[in-house]
Formats: sequence, C-alpha cells, structure tokens
Amino acid sequence: MKTPPTFPKVNTLTARAPLSLLDGRCIVHNAFQSETGSYRLAVFIESLRNRHKWPIETEEITAPAGDSKTGRIASYAQYYFEPANLSELKIQFGERLNGFIVSVRQFEGKR
Repeated sequence: MKTPPTFPKVNTLTARAPLSLLDGRCIVHNAFQSETGSYRLAVFIESLRNRHKWPIETEEITAPAGDSKTGRIASYAQYYFEPANLSELKIQFGERLNGFIVSVRQFEGKR
C-alpha cells in the first residue's frame, strides 16, 4: 500500500461497508442491503478505494438468477481484501483499526 488508508466518518455507511471485509469475509450487495437497507454498496466501496485508499478487491460473479423460468444469468460484484493486504492493514493500524471497528458498531447499535 503506497498511500496509507484513511478512515471514513464513523456515522456513515462508508464506514459500515468494510466491517465484514475487516473480519476477513467477502461482502456482496444483497448482504449489505439486508444489513443496512442501502442499495449503494458499490458507491461506498468506490469511496473507500479512491478517497480513503483502502485496498479492496472485486471479483465478478456470474450465477443463475432467482427466476428459474427464464434461465437468466445474473452478474454481481463480491468485494474482499487480499489476505496480505488485510494483514498489512492490521499491522499498520493495530489498535486504531480495532477502535474504528468498535466505534462503527457502537454507532450502529444506537440506531
């Protein structure tokens, strides 16, 4: 990571978006929508990447859509951290990263 990442404001969905990623999991739009009620995961990922310099990766997934009558194929993005980048983030920010996670979860818990 060339430019050190910055943290988004705790009281934003941009801050909420990376929580699963920081636990080493992937996130997709449907899961984020279920958790937050927001249809805008890609916008928050873009902000984390470009404004805050987070090294988030994207994998394009293609799978059968839920409508079995049409045989339609759906494409969607799955976001994640490469394990080495996640380890680097944890080393670089240590307790500050843990504090960010706790603060976002506390804010979300008050809502």
